Amino acid sequence: MSAAAVIDSLEFALAEQSIAGSVPIATLKRLEDVLFDTEGAVSYEVRGGRNAHNRPQLELRITGRLHLRCQRCLGLLNYAVDVTNILLLVPRGTQADDDVDDPEAPDAIEANPELDVAGVIEDEVLLSLPLAPRHPEGACASRIEHAVGEAGQPQTAFAKLAGLKRPRSTH
Repeated sequence: MSAAAVIDSLEFALAEQSIAGSVPIATLKRLEDVLFDTEGAVSYEVRGGRNAHNRPQLELRITGRLHLRCQRCLGLLNYAVDVTNILLLVPRGTQADDDVDDPEAPDAIEANPELDVAGVIEDEVLLSLPLAPRHPEGACASRIEHAVGEAGQPQTAFAKLAGLKRPRSTH
């Protein structure tokens, strides 16, 4: 299935249909700011159905690998995408008022006769991303070669400044 899939979300859910495919990362334009590059694709599966209260819902499963930009070193950070979510479909102009205070309750979206599957996939991937993606502490590759001091230790800028400081002579 191509990234341009459009479904009638309510009919899709009530008929318990399913759709699977992949979306090229290069087409997910809202992700560009956090990406290192746009290589690869994310795979998805969307299944329609009903919840325990007989309300229509969409079950989503998204997997793939993104190349994010590390916020420490600005280098490439491999990030595994593995999203599983349920979206409750509600009629246009209404809200899902059941379980409003329950953080574990499924998210709700308006039923849409022309739901853009790639847009929903992009939304879910965006929501799954860390706020500031970073390599683990100490795992970033430095872009600057550290100068090595006389003791064989990396010489920092402050150490270089201290070396410039000359002792005052007492004349």
